[in-house]
Amino acid sequence: MGFSEILTAIITISVLIIIHEFGHYICAVSTGMKVDRFSILGIGPVVARLFTYKGTEFVISAIPFGAYVHIVGMEAEDEAELARRPPSPDDKFLFRNRPLWARMLTIVGGPVANYITASLIIFSVLAVAGNRDVRSMAVDAVQAETAIAAGLTKGDELLSIAGADVTGEESYNKITATTGAHKGETVPVLVRREGAEVSLEVPISDAGLMGVGLVEGEVVHRPASLGHSAKMAVLQPFVLTQKQLKGLYYLITRKIDAKVSGPVGIVREIAKSAEKGVIELFLFAAGISTLLGLFNLLPLPALDGGRLVFLVYELIARRPANRRIEEMIHGIGMLALLGLILYVTVANDIFG
Repeated sequence: MGFSEILTAIITISVLIIIHEFGHYICAVSTGMKVDRFSILGIGPVVARLFTYKGTEFVISAIPFGAYVHIVGMEAEDEAELARRPPSPDDKFLFRNRPLWARMLTIVGGPVANYITASLIIFSVLAVAGNRDVRSMAVDAVQAETAIAAGLTKGDELLSIAGADVTGEESYNKITATTGAHKGETVPVLVRREGAEVSLEVPISDAGLMGVGLVEGEVVHRPASLGHSAKMAVLQPFVLTQKQLKGLYYLITRKIDAKVSGPVGIVREIAKSAEKGVIELFLFAAGISTLLGLFNLLPLPALDGGRLVFLVYELIARRPANRRIEEMIHGIGMLALLGLILYVTVANDIFG
């Protein structure tokens, strides 16, 4: 993995985060809110002011992690500052004073921008490079002790499980369906390893898993019509989300033994896809874009989904939640999130 691949990966994840924040920005200004700052790179103190456009100052910040938009009247410190001055005609532009639908749209604007980006990437790849038919899946990482003991190794291409062919169209779905039908059993698994076929006896967990991570094996390219490209561009991000939610569920319920990656790990995986070529990089970026959108929609404090929870409460209760309590919860959530990211980065990405 060379410097150019790592640089490409950093630029890729940075662009996806900027797109996320641009989603918030465009929804905010289009619904009459005032955005006074858009840090297109980094958080914390401003180190470089780029330009000002329609009242929004575009800047670069000191800590080169992520990006942000500052929507006036959204944070608790804005409320304290506004309370010290007389009412102004500009107050109608404040986040808190805009209609509920406008505030909800602004919050979901970031994740929606990521899903739209993923759709555009998928459409472009299919329209230009054609359809990629995944004909088989291969082992990328052996995670469970049972899989290690059974003899599965990285690079093994899965051919059949319990006598059922798992290659060809929808190979991944064939694998999950077959393992799901043999929960708690030990079944014969035929793999192709370095050109030779190898038969193994592999235990399937009670959750229907073999304990391995999978990547695409044999891939066949064929032309794709614009209609097919458009259809897949709409459907594929939601298919990816379904897989991501399923993986998250298995991780939380400890049905799989896997490590969570932080920013360093994500950059490393993007760099690996960049080594495989432009098409692989773009498709992986589409997956990361959907993951970024999904992650931010989770109903957790400090995330877009957490803020959306309070707006839904306002919709039901017909009154806003206590702003101080809301901001305190988001503040604690942000500290917890940063702490988790730091721990995962050090424990799993660097020393894992």
